[in-house]
Amino acid sequence: MEFNATSLNITELLVVALAIVAVIFLFRKRYDSNLPLLFYFFLILFSNLSDRPVHPFLLYGGLAMALVLRFEFMGAGFAKFIAFLTTGALCVIIYSMMMEVFST
Repeated sequence: MEFNATSLNITELLVVALAIVAVIFLFRKRYDSNLPLLFYFFLILFSNLSDRPVHPFLLYGGLAMALVLRFEFMGAGFAKFIAFLTTGALCVIIYSMMMEVFST
């Protein structure tokens, strides 16, 4: 694993940092926060403007789960399940982006 400090890698790390903050908000059960949606906005922007696209199933599936979590009124059990799926999608996106940054 080697880190090359290019502008693309630094920008991707900034997007990952926003994802980590969004995961922290989800762990603290702040489901009404717009931070995961802000992350997905920047992720779509980054993915379209760079040569490092994120898998569309992860990108749009996670976005759909974040939208459902933010804008729907659900029972406590179903909200926890949707939050688990949203957090899982965010963690897989973080992992895939970090593998691209630290690849040789």
